[in-house]
Amino acid sequence: MLFILISMIVLPGCSNQDEKENYPIYEGTVVFKTDENDKYKFLVLQHISKENLENGHLEDFIKLAQDQEASYYFVDKENYEAIEVGQRVKITADFNQQESLPPIRTVVSIEKINE
Repeated sequence: MLFILISMIVLPGCSNQDEKENYPIYEGTVVFKTDENDKYKFLVLQHISKENLENGHLEDFIKLAQDQEASYYFVDKENYEAIEVGQRVKITADFNQQESLPPIRTVVSIEKINE
């Protein structure tokens, strides 16, 4: 009986840990930053040419986003200030997302990719 009770307590804790380690990971380039009502977010495109990045506007980026993996990501203020437009990033995102085009996801962790 004691073994069953311990198993019921320990096993759910282990499965939650495994789930956290399997968050989806995305890579791309920050093409747009915005700060609305103390909510910070990036628009990240998987692929973008240097020319499109330099000459593009938000509407252009959203059109490009329709043909590739792209998303807005909510970030904290520290990352918002530390990461610039044009920076390649690797993002671990939460499973939940807002169903918009492009979708909006919450960042679990973010790191710069040096190229």
